Amino acid sequence: MKKNSIISDWLAQNGDPEIDQFVEKNLAITEKVRNKLILKGWNNGDLAKAMGKSPSEVSKWLSGMHNLTLKSIIKMERALETELIHCEPIKEFEYYNIK
Repeated sequence: MKKNSIISDWLAQNGDPEIDQFVEKNLAITEKVRNKLILKGWNNGDLAKAMGKSPSEVSKWLSGMHNLTLKSIIKMERALETELIHCEPIKEFEYYNIK
């Protein structure tokens, strides 16, 4: 039996769906950041400078395994001038101007 099969079997039986979802979303966000860096011709150091952070901190964030905070995501969004996560606002009421 292959080692990967043993690990996969164990994860299927004992894995935590919340951790799986965390890893999936975290990697999706960091992949968006990496793609935007490529489009802008930036590296991690450029992003760090634009955010007023240390390059090591940004590298840690972009490792894909760091628990990103909403504040750090917003800082990255502002520095990159892009939206990394999109949330539809909940509207309880919608107002119309009738003249």
